[in-house]
Order: sequence, then structure tokens, then C-alpha cells
Amino acid sequence: MSDDAPPADKPSLLEMSASFGGICEVIAFLALSGTWLGSLGRLHWTLDLLSHFRLQYLVVCVLVLLFALIRHRTWMVLVALLSLLWNAQIVHAFHQTAEKAEAKAGRTLRVMTFNVMSGNENHVAAIEHVLQADADIVCLLEVDETWRLSLEPLRVKYPHRVEEMNDGNFGIACYTRLPLKSSEVRRFTIWALPTVLLNLDHLGVPLTFIGTHPIPPMGGQSAGEWRSQLSQLGTIAASIEGEVILAGDLNATPWCEGMRLLRETGGLDFHSVDPVWPPTWGLKLPMMIPIDHVLVKGGLSVRKRVIGPDLGSDHRPVTVEITR
Repeated sequence: MSDDAPPADKPSLLEMSASFGGICEVIAFLALSGTWLGSLGRLHWTLDLLSHFRLQYLVVCVLVLLFALIRHRTWMVLVALLSLLWNAQIVHAFHQTAEKAEAKAGRTLRVMTFNVMSGNENHVAAIEHVLQADADIVCLLEVDETWRLSLEPLRVKYPHRVEEMNDGNFGIACYTRLPLKSSEVRRFTIWALPTVLLNLDHLGVPLTFIGTHPIPPMGGQSAGEWRSQLSQLGTIAASIEGEVILAGDLNATPWCEGMRLLRETGGLDFHSVDPVWPPTWGLKLPMMIPIDHVLVKGGLSVRKRVIGPDLGSDHRPVTVEITR
């Protein structure tokens, strides 16, 4: 009589294949879940974080749909198709938010917003691009003391400026050639982050420009302050009669909860002939998203929107042409 135990049965190739396929189905289902959880951003900040990646979800949905067709999983085909359509309609809603119209002569206003990134060492190329863009209003973000000397050409070019450079990654500098009636720096959140308000004259009509850079919503407290700042900015915009332009690195995609609050509270919108969903941050990363924006109110419309080149920052400059 032998003491040796009988060898354990090895799983068959079919069983291993079935197990691997099951794991892939679970992964596919989890990948689709971001689409629907991200639509519940009003309930919690972590869910709103998931809302930013609609472009990535479109790619994921296509891949899962192909996988489900190969696996003959009817239920997964339906879920993937519904998820694909849901993301597509959300993104498409921001493809064109204004009707095309011919601009009247002399009525175009050019605005640029650019997060230059405080750690960016390519100052010369960045400033040269700003000069060449020749915008009427320029809003630069993350300008700190290392940028002070590099900004001198802008001080020469533009007669009016407001610079707040002592706020680390939230420094801000605004330049304009439009007649300046008054300027103000308001501070938001417990960190007193600066926002610039310029009261301008545009062809005899009052125009308010708001340049801002809310904190990224990467934690419970930060997300709360981020929402609060966007909501307060909306309240400010709503209190201003007439034309308003708000621009900056909003750390908000067009379809997230913070952007909804800003648009609904302030009466602001993109009003853009060109799409506002192309990414402006992290273009070298798979998680690239559009978070640099220009919004308007008071009969203004964005007839052209251009995303600039790589200039050493993790953001790309955004330049728009605005018409009445």
C-alpha cells in the first residue's frame, strides 16, 4: 500500500480559458461602470472625478463592445452600446454651442488663457508665443517669481496689467490693451487664491473680464473649495449686467459638476462655434482632459478657438476670437 497521495487534477485548457474570459468580463464591466458613476457627480466628489474622462470612456466602450461581440455576451453588448451612446451624446453637446455667423468688421476681440506652469523652464518660447498671438486680453496662470523677468516683454507690449506672483502655483497675471476703468483682485477659498477682475471698455461698451485658477478637486476639502469658488464666480458673473468673459485653468471639464454650477449660477456658457472638448491638459498622457476654458455672457460668442503648441507646460494655451 503506497503512502503517496494521488496527483491533483490539473485544470484543463478549456477551464483556464473560461476562467480568464470571466476575469476579462469583470474587468470590462468595471471599465464601463465609470460612465455611469461619473454621472452621479452631484452626490460625491469622488464620483465627480470620474466624470472628467468622457473621451477615454468612449475608447473603452468601443473596446468592450468588440470584446463582448467576440464573447457573444448579449448583455455586455447592450451595456457597452448604451454606455457608448451616453458618452457620445455628452461630448457631442459641447461640439458646437453657438451658431456660425459672420463677424462685423472691427468687432472681434481676441483672448488668451495659458497655464504656463511654474516649473516650466521654457520661458522664451512661451512668451514668444503669447506675443505672436497678439491677444487683446492675456491671462497667464502659475506665474511665480521665477517668471518675473520673463514677463517684461508683455509689460512693454500691453499698457495695462495686474500681476499676483506670490501665490506659488496659483499666481496670476493679466494683460490688456483695452481701456482699463478699474481692476480688482478677489481671493477665494481658505487658501485665499487670487482671481483678477478687469473692468474694461470694448468699443464704447463696458466689458468685465474674470481670470481665475481654482484648486484641483483632488480631495474632500479641495473639492468642496473648488465647487465653492466656481459657484461664487458664477454669482459674481450673474450680478454683472452686460458683457462678461471668464477665462482660466478651471480644473473642470465641460461636463463635470463644477462646470455645471458655474454655467447655471452665472449665466455663462461657451457659446463657441468650435468644439470645446479637445484636451488642453496632459496631452502626453492617456488621461488628457479639457480644463482650460473661456466662457462668455451678455450676447458674446466665440467664433474661433485655437489650442496652441507644446511650450514646456503640461497645459496648452487656448486663444479665442470673440464677437458680439
